[in-house]
Amino acid sequence: MNSTLQKRLIIVVGLSFCVMTIAIVIGFFIFNRNIFFTKNGEVSINSVSKDNLIYLNNSLPMGDERGKSLDGKGTDVGVQGYLEFTIKEEKGKNSRFAIVILKKKVAKEINGNYIKLYLTDIKDNALAGYDGKLIPTFNSLEGANNDTDEKILFKDKIKANEEKKYKLRVWLSDTSAIEKDKKEFKIHLDAKTY
Repeated sequence: MNSTLQKRLIIVVGLSFCVMTIAIVIGFFIFNRNIFFTKNGEVSINSVSKDNLIYLNNSLPMGDERGKSLDGKGTDVGVQGYLEFTIKEEKGKNSRFAIVILKKKVAKEINGNYIKLYLTDIKDNALAGYDGKLIPTFNSLEGANNDTDEKILFKDKIKANEEKKYKLRVWLSDTSAIEKDKKEFKIHLDAKTY
């Protein structure tokens, strides 16, 4: 083979490799749903929210009826918290688990007495503790291991290799005072076996 033909072959192979690499990268960004997993013992939790975080600010308090119908669409970031997530049993055995939320540090924090939480199954049926007229606040939830920053959202059982899907809605109560200063509230969602 002469050197001109070898050079052309090398160029064609190199360009083909570049085109394939670019196509793979573009495909990854188009089809990647950014699903994040947290494994803790026998169960895992996954959602489409980075690090299973929910962030709120004090820009728009709302009533319980509106808060319970949040769907994560049509509002600015921080006005509502909405997260669909799945709990999956990973070890092939029946387990008991708790969905826990950990309050993250922020500069100016909204009082947890005004952070409302509403947990449903994937079909919007309220779960035990969320099915009454009184919607729990962050501060009213039971602490995990006597920790005031980590709260138990829900406890349940799960069968071997089972998946359970949930929706969590979080909002600033309309009983909160409107303030000039921007305040925030940030929580991380996790699942633990016990």
